[in-house]
Amino acid sequence: MHLDTPIQNSTCTIEFFTSARWFRTIRQLISTASTDCGFDERTAGQVAMAVDEAICNIHRHGYAGEIGKIILHVNTSMTPAPNIEIRLYDEAVQVDTQSIKSRELDEIRPGGLGVHLIQTVMDDAQWTKREHCGMALVMAKTFIAQKPTQSEVHQHE
Repeated sequence: MHLDTPIQNSTCTIEFFTSARWFRTIRQLISTASTDCGFDERTAGQVAMAVDEAICNIHRHGYAGEIGKIILHVNTSMTPAPNIEIRLYDEAVQVDTQSIKSRELDEIRPGGLGVHLIQTVMDDAQWTKREHCGMALVMAKTFIAQKPTQSEVHQHE
């Protein structure tokens, strides 16, 4: 296999501590994994932003701002369409999954939109309690390329 041959499927697992120093690395990892499997830059950035929101929420709410462990598991595939599945596991305080929701969008105030962002960007996002401790979040996104508009087609002619 040549170095420039696309890899049809890939998997990555990393364990890290909830520290802002790690968050940039995780965003870059998710963005690169997304583009490598066929997402455009814009969508890859949105997926990375959703993961960043999730890990920030784990740090802020699950671990109450203290250092805690997160396990990140990423699966990508190029077939039948580019897709990514991200699993986040923590050992933080368990919460009722029914309480994980966005605030009302017409309520004007800072914060509280992380869950809304995750649910808007990702095709699927499911929170569950882990068996012994902590929570799990499984997110998935399939990239569907947009067909160019007539004006975009004419711009390239």
